[in-house]
Formats: sequence, C-alpha cells, structure tokens
Amino acid sequence: MKKRLTFSFFILLMLSIVLSACASKSAPDSYEAREAPMYAAPMESYDMVAEEQYAIEEGREFVSGTGESAKMIQRMVVYNAEMRISVEDPEVTMQAIIDMAVDSGGFVVSSNLYKTNTDRGNLPKAYITVRVPAGSLDPIMTSIRALTLNPKDDVLSENVSGQDVTAEYTDLESRLRNLEAAEQALVTLMEDAQDPQDVLDVFSELTYYRGEIEIVKGRMRYLEESAALSALSVEVVSKRSLQPIEIAGWEPKGTVKEAVEALIDAGQFLVDALIWFGIFCLPFLIPLGIVIYFLVRYFRKRKALKKAGKAEIETLSQPGKAPEPGE
Repeated sequence: MKKRLTFSFFILLMLSIVLSACASKSAPDSYEAREAPMYAAPMESYDMVAEEQYAIEEGREFVSGTGESAKMIQRMVVYNAEMRISVEDPEVTMQAIIDMAVDSGGFVVSSNLYKTNTDRGNLPKAYITVRVPAGSLDPIMTSIRALTLNPKDDVLSENVSGQDVTAEYTDLESRLRNLEAAEQALVTLMEDAQDPQDVLDVFSELTYYRGEIEIVKGRMRYLEESAALSALSVEVVSKRSLQPIEIAGWEPKGTVKEAVEALIDAGQFLVDALIWFGIFCLPFLIPLGIVIYFLVRYFRKRKALKKAGKAEIETLSQPGKAPEPGE
C-alpha cells in the first residue's frame, strides 16, 4: 500500500513537471498572439490621427500683420507702424487716411490738426492714429505713400515694429483652463456644503477665482484685438515748412554752405602746408639745425673763456692785492 502511494505521488510529480514545461514553452506564443493586436491597433490609429492632423494643418494658413503667410505654426504677432510724410495740403491727406482706415474695416483712435503761424503764413500740420486689420497694413501704407508727390523724397520716415505675444497668449490659455477647473470644483463643493459658514467660505473663494478668470479673459481679448488690428500713426506736415528760409533773395542756407566750404579749404591748405614742410623742408632743416647748434655752442664757450681771461688779468693788475690761494 505504501509503495503504491509512493508510485502514485511520483507519477503525479512527473505529470506536473511535464505540464509546466509545456506551459512555459507555449507561453511566448500565446503572449505574442495576445499582444500583437494590442500594439498593431494603436499604431494604426496613431497614423490615422497623424494624417488627419497634418491634413488640417496643411489646409490652415495664418496671415501675419504684413500680409505674409505662415503654415504649420500659429504665431500671434502685434504689428505697429509709424510714418511721417510731407504733402501740399495736410488736412486733405488726413481725411484720405481716415477714409482708408474705415473702408478697410478699421477705426480712428485719435486725430489732431493744427496750424503754426510762421513768416510763410499759417502752415497746417496733422497727426492721426488709426487701427486697421493686420492683413491690410502693408496695402494701406502703400496707399499713404501714393498720397505724396514724390514718395522717395516726401516720405520722411517710416518704421514698422512687431511683438510676438504667442508665448504670453499660450500661458494665458493654460491659466484660464486651470482657473475654470478650480471654479467648477468650487461650484460642486458649494452645492454639497451643508454648513452656512462653509458655503460662505466656498463662495468667497469662488468669487476670487471668477475675478481672476475675467482678468485673464480680458487680457486674452486685448492680445487678440491687438494682433487682429495693427496701430498706424501718421504725421503729416506741409511741404512749405520744409523749404529753406529766404529773405529778399538771401538764403541763409547758401551762406552757411559757403562758410563751410571756406573752412574746408582753409583746413586743406593747412594740412597741405604741414605735409610739404615735413617731407620737403625737414630733410634740409635737420642737418642745418645741427650745424647751427654746435656753432652757437662753440661761440658761447669761446666767449666765456675770453671773459674769464680778462677778469683774471684785471685782478693781477691791481697793486697790493695778493692773489688768493689756489690762483
């Protein structure tokens, strides 16, 4: 009986070992069979999503403030421009600029027209600031240049500057999402609150977060409007104000020009004289100066010796005066 039990236990042990070996051998196959669909499906869906996203981005164009197109990335740039032009009638030109802004969908921010009393009479001057669609900034600036008689000379200055606010706008979007999530959590918490004090505390926090949400939304609207509408400032001056002063045929501008030319001629003459002196005269003057120096030194020494000998003779010729020791 005991041998039979031992034999049965041995048989069961061998069967368990064999079954374990078979299970371990077939495990990788079954694992691959289970895991293959799980990895194949996500890769296929990822490719489909990537293709759809690329198709969306391929069909999207973003227009910058200067009329250029950018693809694959959405940038938010605020463009501002300044111009200074000279025309015959600044008042008419200012009205033309206002009409351009309104026709393009923009509006006037400020306009100022004043006159300055000079010896030529009352000279008008205009200063206007308008906001125009960012995509129309370049065409409007081109039209303003066309209002002058000679754009090359009458467009006195022109400046266009851009500020990329994409990073700030992205940060505001993230902050807005966090604030709205906190607001929703506080609303849920206030609905579940039973204690009046808890309700008041949650309501206070909710009021704070809603205020922050309005601030963020206001800043985002400001950036959106600033990027959509570029600011254009134009200073319009009269051409007569840029003409030189002339009194009875006399122009100070001409006198100043003649004086500057005379000063330049005098400077050129002085420099030419120094060059001639250094190159032509110095090679002769240096040896001559050395000879003169030694001659003067020789004659001074000779004169000193004569003077000393004469003094010695006068001393010896005086009676009763013994010569001093050492003489």
